[in-house]
Amino acid sequence: MTGFIDFDRVDRSSMSGPVRYLEEANYCPYWLQDGALESTLDSVLSKREDVEDLAEALSSGSRFYMVGSGGSYSVQHPIRYAAEKHTDVPVKSFSGWEFLEMRPSGVDEDAACVFISHSGTTKEVLRGLEWAKKRGAATLSLTERTDSQMGKVARHSFGYDGKAVTVGKLTALYLLFGGILRKKGHPVGDRMIEVVEHLPRLLPPMTTQAKKSAKPAGLDLKDEDEVFVVGGGVNWGLAYQFAVCTLQEMCWVHATPIDFSEWRHGPLEMFTPERVAVFLRGRGGQRENEENIIEWCRGNGVDCLVYDSQGMDVDDLATPFTLFVELEWLGYYLSLARNRDMEQWRHYDKVAF
Repeated sequence: MTGFIDFDRVDRSSMSGPVRYLEEANYCPYWLQDGALESTLDSVLSKREDVEDLAEALSSGSRFYMVGSGGSYSVQHPIRYAAEKHTDVPVKSFSGWEFLEMRPSGVDEDAACVFISHSGTTKEVLRGLEWAKKRGAATLSLTERTDSQMGKVARHSFGYDGKAVTVGKLTALYLLFGGILRKKGHPVGDRMIEVVEHLPRLLPPMTTQAKKSAKPAGLDLKDEDEVFVVGGGVNWGLAYQFAVCTLQEMCWVHATPIDFSEWRHGPLEMFTPERVAVFLRGRGGQRENEENIIEWCRGNGVDCLVYDSQGMDVDDLATPFTLFVELEWLGYYLSLARNRDMEQWRHYDKVAF
C-alpha cells in the first residue's frame, strides 16, 4: 500500500452534532437544480464554433488519448466505443493514475491528448497533462472553466460553463470527437454531432417521468446492502459511473458494475433471489443477449430495475445521455431515502494519499 491516511486532516464533523434530515424542499445537488441541464446544454452548443476550431486543430493527430478520473473517466467510454466500432482511428481512454503509471509510448508529437476534470485541478490528471506536454503531444484541457489550472497548462482549453457536470463533459466530447472523426472522413462523426444537436429537445422532457419513476425506486433501495449495475457497449462507462461514482461515492452503497458481455462468467452465480440489479438497455447489437440475461434474472428471483430510455426509439449513441437522465434521479431519491448529502464525503479530498 503506497498511500497513508492523515488523520489530522480528516473532518470529523459528520461523526457528531445534530443530524440534518434531508427533504426535497431543502436539498438538491447543484447539478440537479432547476435549469442546470438546460443551461449547460445551451452553454456548450453556443460554443460550437470554438469546438469546431479545436477539432480542426487536433484532427491532424494520428492517435488520440483521453485522460480523467472518476466521472471524467466514465465519459470517455462512449467516445472510444464509437471510434472503435465505426472507424480505424486509434482513440484510447485512461484513468489518471493509470495514464501516469503506463506513460504510453504512443504519446508524442503525432498524438493528441484530451485531459478532463470538472475542477481543472485533479492532481493525477494535471500531472498527466504536464507529462504529455513535455512529450510534444497536442494537449486539450476540458474543464468547467476555460481558464482553469489545467487550462493554463494545456496548449488548448475548453470550458463547458455548466453545472450539469456529466452532461457538460459528454456533450463537449461528442462535439469534439464528432468533428475530428468527420474531418477524417468517418460518417459516425456526423451522427455524434446530430445526437448533440437534438439533446435540448430530447433530455429536458424526460425529467418529469424520470423523477416520478425514481422516487419509489429510491425508497425501495434504501436498505439494500449491494446493488449490481449491468451495462455494456456504448453504455459501459455509464454503468461504471453509476456504480462507482453515484452509488459508492455519493450514496455509500456497495455497488458492482458488470458488463453484459461478461455476465455469465462469474456474475451469473451471484444473481440469486432477492439480489438487486440495475440494467441499462442500449439500442445496439447486444439486445438479444441483454434480453436473455434480464429474462433469466427475473425468473431467478432477482429484483430487476430496467432502464430503457423511457421506451423511446433513439440512436444508440444517444443512450449514454438518455439513460443518464433516468439514473441521476434514481441516485438523488436514493440519497434522500438514506439521508445522504451527495455533496458531502467522509474521506474524499480529506485524506492525503
